[in-house]
Amino acid sequence: MASTVGSEADTGATGPQKQTIGQRLGEFATFVWNPETSECLGRTGLSWAKIILFYVIYYICLAGFWIAMIAVFYQTIDWDYPRLSGEDSLLRDNPGLGFRPLPDVKTTLIRFIKGKPSTYKPYTDHIEAFLKFYENAGQVGENVMDCSSIPNYREKKDWNKVCKFDLSRDLGQGNPCIKQDDFGYDDGQPCVLIKLNKIYNWMPQKYENGSIPGEVGGGYMDNAVNIRCTGENPSDQENIGNVAYYPPEGFHFKYFPFLNQQGYRQPIMFAQFTNVTNGVVIMVRCRAFAKNIAYDTNERAGSVHFELMVD
Repeated sequence: MASTVGSEADTGATGPQKQTIGQRLGEFATFVWNPETSECLGRTGLSWAKIILFYVIYYICLAGFWIAMIAVFYQTIDWDYPRLSGEDSLLRDNPGLGFRPLPDVKTTLIRFIKGKPSTYKPYTDHIEAFLKFYENAGQVGENVMDCSSIPNYREKKDWNKVCKFDLSRDLGQGNPCIKQDDFGYDDGQPCVLIKLNKIYNWMPQKYENGSIPGEVGGGYMDNAVNIRCTGENPSDQENIGNVAYYPPEGFHFKYFPFLNQQGYRQPIMFAQFTNVTNGVVIMVRCRAFAKNIAYDTNERAGSVHFELMVD
């Protein structure tokens, strides 16, 4: 029995042997360069030449096709006139509104503590930065004209020029929404800058007699896009208090149309909330009024929404 076991041990399979590190390095070196077959990384020199040539030609053709498509695309672009305008454009010839301050794009809540600069400084800084675009030093040139004496629309012959927007004059007399007064935030009477989104070749239209919406209220100006800010819900309307507008008429017709003129400055205005109820979040909606501005609360057409809270 012992001899039988011994013979089995001598003649039985011993199983696969583990390779040493030296053997593995040797096999890898042979894969990198095999002197017997003259192969590098598993390919002969001719094979490498063919595949490199293939990819060189492939990427040259790919780059050429891409460049050709970009060239064709740029041939369809007019740098002075949009490809789609009017009802074909994304805005469908119906401007919306924007507002400042908006230092955080993740929220539309304007919240601060009255008399505490650290809570409202991001808002005042954002408004100030936006207004730098309207400094008089930046509004110079042959195509900039003084429109202070124009009572209504500009003549078509002047459409290639732009109206200078003077902050000290065109925001209205006695405008309290200025940097020196922290735009009203220190007193708990915040000013919110309102702007009308630019649409190429859009002209505001006047309301016909008797067609003025009742929401406009008193003080309607027929030579401007009027703006009114109200609370969205009955509770908001109770807490919003009084709203003053600078300038009172809104966006004057003389600043339109926008034709991508060099140096164009869109008209802006301020809405100041003079006595809001403190400690309450107020849902505010500001709406633009003109005959050819459609209003839709669901799509936020012709309006802008934000929240206001003064602690």
